[in-house]
Amino acid sequence: MLHELDIEGYAVVDRLRLRLEPGLNVVTGETGSGKSVLVGSLALVLGARASVDCVRSGSRRARVSACFELPADPSLLQRLAASGIDAEDGELILERQVLASGKSRAYVNGSPVTLKVLRGLAPHLGDIHGQHDQQTLLLASAQLGLLDAYAGCRSAAGAAAESFARWRAAERALAQLRGDERDRLRRVDLLSFQVGEIRDARPEAGEDGALEREREVLANVRRLRESGFEAYGALYDASPSASGLISGAAAALEAAGALDSRLAGYADSLEQARSIVDDVAFE
Repeated sequence: MLHELDIEGYAVVDRLRLRLEPGLNVVTGETGSGKSVLVGSLALVLGARASVDCVRSGSRRARVSACFELPADPSLLQRLAASGIDAEDGELILERQVLASGKSRAYVNGSPVTLKVLRGLAPHLGDIHGQHDQQTLLLASAQLGLLDAYAGCRSAAGAAAESFARWRAAERALAQLRGDERDRLRRVDLLSFQVGEIRDARPEAGEDGALEREREVLANVRRLRESGFEAYGALYDASPSASGLISGAAAALEAAGALDSRLAGYADSLEQARSIVDDVAFE
């Protein structure tokens, strides 16, 4: 229940304190009498968006404070405890300040809080109903809270929510473990395949050097082919070739050896050289 609303420097209000009594309180008046100012100030202290336009002309700030009787709502008490707010006296005082510079501040029982914390407390304390405004009653969470309250099982609902959270955490952990097992099996398959590839390749000690040399040969195969054909032509296939020239020289020395026996041995040496040249050319 809202006990008191204290307004200072808000809209056209310089200072106003409104005390409310238990039961139904009705504020009436003609259009423009300031009823919307009360509604707007209450919305501000419950976390509505602040605007510098709400600061009264000539004031440094707009300040709205609302004193509520602390409801026996376990979820509200949990929110207060999580935010480090002391609520032992049975009252909850919400305060909102909007400076002329546009900055906004919020307090709960004298402790500074974020606007998010203030908005989280608001649904437990009050609701503003308008012709086209979203109402808390339309929220599924609020409907569930009303149902739990009517059934008298709010404490059981909290325990059920806690158990459900633990179950979902265990479900996620199990899913991760199953995923890890699938990853392990894929890893085993990959390693088994790689081991089989290595086994089929039959690597030998020192094979890296031989493979490197073979790679070097394959990388230069075009130059090797050109050099090979050039050497083959010079040794055997060209005209004249080394083999042909040696053969001609051997024939000339053989003829000269018939005239001078001292030259006969050179012809045999040249024949041996020609045989070596021919062997190299064919290789």
